Amino acid sequence: MKNLLFSFMFLCSLVLTAQSNVNYDGIFLGSYIPNQIESVPAYAENMLTNKLNQIITANGIGQGGYGSQFIITPKIIVLSKDVMPTAPPTIALNLEVTMYVGDGFEGTLFSSESIQVKGVGTNENKAFMAAVNQIKPKNPVLQQLVSRSKERIIDYYNTNCNLVIAKADALASQNNYEAALGLLSGVPVVSNCFNDVKNKINAVYIKAINLDCKRKLNEASSIWAANQDLDAANEAGAILSSIQPEASCFNEVKVLYQNIAERIKAKELLDRDWIYKLKELDVERSSIQAARDVGVAYGLNQQPTYNIRGWY
Repeated sequence: MKNLLFSFMFLCSLVLTAQSNVNYDGIFLGSYIPNQIESVPAYAENMLTNKLNQIITANGIGQGGYGSQFIITPKIIVLSKDVMPTAPPTIALNLEVTMYVGDGFEGTLFSSESIQVKGVGTNENKAFMAAVNQIKPKNPVLQQLVSRSKERIIDYYNTNCNLVIAKADALASQNNYEAALGLLSGVPVVSNCFNDVKNKINAVYIKAINLDCKRKLNEASSIWAANQDLDAANEAGAILSSIQPEASCFNEVKVLYQNIAERIKAKELLDRDWIYKLKELDVERSSIQAARDVGVAYGLNQQPTYNIRGWY
């Protein structure tokens, strides 16, 4: 759980916003550009990924990140390429961009839409980038695509709720709590399934942070015991400062933290207060929000193999 709070602030704002808008609360979609995609130069992939992310967030969905079950993926065809008789000569490209949304794990295509964009540049690379830049997240065609996909995602969880819970239970039984939270926290709040998983999310989250606390406490203790100098203090402090205050071993964390701080001060290794601070309990944060952060952070560290065969 190295990135336990990697995207916490983003998710908090996302969930709080979603709570004021009951439509499609808690739906996540990831952007995916296959390695084998043709006609997209490597230099333009980041730009295209940014466009996909803009389409996601501009149309009421949270970015699920790499590892998300549900994805939006593009296919681009060069319809025409013309050399314009200008000084200097320029190249005009006409592209057909088709966006596909579906379940990347099970290989189920939900919906697709195509648009055409044009770009002009002093070379083909610049013309391509200019055309990609014309993809507008608020394009009504793309809005309809996302809207239909939202409905399909909600329907997936309503239909497969028991399967999602069974998979999460199996992962939790193997102490793979982050993966379990990744499944459970992906259930949209507006789906019928959410009432069945919300209590389970809290229980798995507590187990996850308790296990994380024990591991990090042991690691920090070993580092500090081996060499009680400033480097060891900073290394142990960085670990301790990432532990969640709700964890059952947090009192032990505070004891070790205080011992290190007093040792550093006694040895006058610093002329100011120790730079590391423990996390404070945030009473405004819900376990659902925190659990979603764990699940998304877990997904960001995965390298899934998506099944989009037959989509295009």
